[in-house]
Amino acid sequence: MTQLDPSILLVDDSAVNLEILKEALARYNTITASNGDEAMEIAFSREKPDLILLDIVMPGMNGYEVCRILKNNDLSKDIPIIFITGQNDSESILKGFEAGAIDYITKPFNIMELKARVKTQLSIKMARDQNQRLIQKIRTVNKKLTDSIEYAQKIQNASLPHEDFLNKIMPEHFIMLRPRDIVSGDFYWVEETNNKLIIVAADCTGHGVPGAFMSMYGVAYLHEIVGKNGITQPAEIINKLRRIVIESLKQEEGSEVKDGMDISIISIDKTNKVIEFAGAFNDLLLVRNKEMQIFQADHMPVSIGESDKPYTNHTIPYQDNDCVYLYSDGYPSQFGGPNDKKLMQKGFRNLLLDNHQYPMPQQGDIFNKFFDMWKGINDQIDDVLVMGIRM
Repeated sequence: MTQLDPSILLVDDSAVNLEILKEALARYNTITASNGDEAMEIAFSREKPDLILLDIVMPGMNGYEVCRILKNNDLSKDIPIIFITGQNDSESILKGFEAGAIDYITKPFNIMELKARVKTQLSIKMARDQNQRLIQKIRTVNKKLTDSIEYAQKIQNASLPHEDFLNKIMPEHFIMLRPRDIVSGDFYWVEETNNKLIIVAADCTGHGVPGAFMSMYGVAYLHEIVGKNGITQPAEIINKLRRIVIESLKQEEGSEVKDGMDISIISIDKTNKVIEFAGAFNDLLLVRNKEMQIFQADHMPVSIGESDKPYTNHTIPYQDNDCVYLYSDGYPSQFGGPNDKKLMQKGFRNLLLDNHQYPMPQQGDIFNKFFDMWKGINDQIDDVLVMGIRM
């Protein structure tokens, strides 16, 4: 149907009534049928009408039967039907609405009333059809975007260290990475160079597509800083990473783009049993003998900021069976639980303490299940990254 050229199917066994209706509705394209079979054939056709005016008393199938059949068929169920009949008792009117009609006009009808009711129902039909077209267009656009983002997810996942590589060079560990959307602003990175094992957990500004763009930047920059230039001290890695981010994104004090990342980096020297750590907002947690030590990160982002001091490099001797945890703020920031509040840092750290004695893969399962239980029916509010390593 177009706004200027709607079509109406007139169904009546009286040729006189059909002529009167056609004349009254001359501004529209009208199609006529003298019985239910003809009406259904037209309603099921490719050029289906936009509105049906249907008599009740007809030879063969009556109007109620025709209406029920049309409303139960996918080809015609969306066509509005107005009964136009001499049966104007309340029982007949109720029966008509129960059959699926949207309006009821009694004979002899008033021409002005007929035109007004037809115009109203056609306007409603046109608005509904327009909404359906817009919804379908939105679905099509959404599918294209979703398909593109899902392909981007494959690219992003391919940029992360492969599981076989991690199992080969890392101690016992688990990695919990749960994007809020399809792609993630959180990422992890692992490399072995100059007899040092470098492990990175990062949380880029934003989530979804903007966060994923920043994460790909971060992976590329880390390959350059560590892989190409062989820098292994965590503080120096973050210092250089901050400079590259500021220069690459052309960040200045008044610039609009101040995106960057929070990050924690450790360098493990297995020979001397020493961990070096530096962080931007993301702390390092170490559990030893059922006690937790917190090594605080600097409160300076990896981007343009109020402070541009060098990052602090912590040197931490470690012992066998120490548990080290790197994480983003997504897990402790999640709303849920019996009071629908954030888990917070305290709750998150207690969860680690309560379960640190288990093998790392089992801890990963525990933290995933707890997160789902805590979140419940709430939406996930941020990307989540937790890395656990047993020394």
